[in-house]
Amino acid sequence: MPAPRPLAAPALLICAALGLAQPLKDVPKTAPPPDEQRAKEAFLAGKLDDALAHLRAAAKANPAMSPPKVVAARWCVETGNGPQARLLIEQAATEDPAHPDVLLTNASFALAEGRVTDAILGCTAALTATDSARWDADTKKKYQREARLGLAAAFEARGDSASVKTHLAALLDADPRNAALRQRLARTLFLVGVPDEAFAELQTAQKEDPTLDPPQMSMAQLWTGKHDFAKADEWYTKAVAAHPNSAKVHRALAGYLLDRGRLDTAKAHLAAAQKLEPTARDTKALAGLTARYAKDYPAATAVFEELVRDHPSFGFGVVNLALVLAESGDATGKRRATELAEGYAKQNPRAGEPRAVLAYCLFKAGRTADAEKVARTTAGGALSPDAAYFVARVLADRGATDEAQALLRAAAESKDGFVYRKDAADLLADLDKKNPPKK
Repeated sequence: MPAPRPLAAPALLICAALGLAQPLKDVPKTAPPPDEQRAKEAFLAGKLDDALAHLRAAAKANPAMSPPKVVAARWCVETGNGPQARLLIEQAATEDPAHPDVLLTNASFALAEGRVTDAILGCTAALTATDSARWDADTKKKYQREARLGLAAAFEARGDSASVKTHLAALLDADPRNAALRQRLARTLFLVGVPDEAFAELQTAQKEDPTLDPPQMSMAQLWTGKHDFAKADEWYTKAVAAHPNSAKVHRALAGYLLDRGRLDTAKAHLAAAQKLEPTARDTKALAGLTARYAKDYPAATAVFEELVRDHPSFGFGVVNLALVLAESGDATGKRRATELAEGYAKQNPRAGEPRAVLAYCLFKAGRTADAEKVARTTAGGALSPDAAYFVARVLADRGATDEAQALLRAAAESKDGFVYRKDAADLLADLDKKNPPKK
């Protein structure tokens, strides 16, 4: 997830927290005004008071700028100083409680911390605050857009698709040629039960922006998310028929087939993607994943080693290299697997999945006590079936049989992709023999 720019709009901070931010296209980069530049330099040097003084000077020259303490609060978040950020935003709210930037930035902090209701309240208050005569027409439109983007992101986090639809529709009324927003509206329409309307919006979105995913492929992925695999199969067939020379479509279908356990058919679409885009990062990643599903660890290791070398920030490559080294490496390889997993977990401290991977790598390296400590930090979080298996494997080894069985049963019921499905089933069967389920 790309880090937001220092003075990014608060709604984009909200969207980034959910992985929803869309990159801005063709926006020229301009140097900040001198006072802003001096403020940032002072802030990075640890001189907060000096930074605020420079920001106040910048605000006098540019009244449309965000309040100084709001800007400083965002910088604090970017540098990992959450407590100072919260203190600054509280001070900003005391000084100007009805300023939309104050309300929106506070809402972005709330959403990043999982406080969805607080985020909704903040964005709603910001939307109301735009009615003030204090703001000219352009400023009012800017804040209304940011508030509605924030509300759409927050309601998506809550799972309230009807409310998401309301705010996306309002955004599109103001910006009807925004293909990314239209694509999000299509997803929302699908979730509220009107797939035909969703497909129509996806078609319109791709006409506006041909770089977007083919609409048939997007429909297949939406049906996959709903676990209606018959419909997903139908739409993937349509996608391949409509876009036979799209490596993206063949990759998506191959990944889908892998997750459904149809390895041989997946390989055929991987081969098609390799013919069309042999050097593409995502084609190589799919080849590595296919080898991992087939437990061809030497082939998978070779692919992921290359990916990590060429794309060191590609999390998918890092995690998969860690896992294949943990499964097949010698002592040096297992130690490297642990180092890779630990680094990735540190980069994603709020996510449970990286910690589950780290726990499994520690377990495979023989550091079982450390593995249990890490595994228990994932408790209560949402985990994929594979991550649940990793945690269960560690807990079972440490004697926490009941907990391991509960995790494995939940994973077995999942219809999502599951590389370790057979391993998990075998482990659960073994544990059930030793500790029969209570009736």
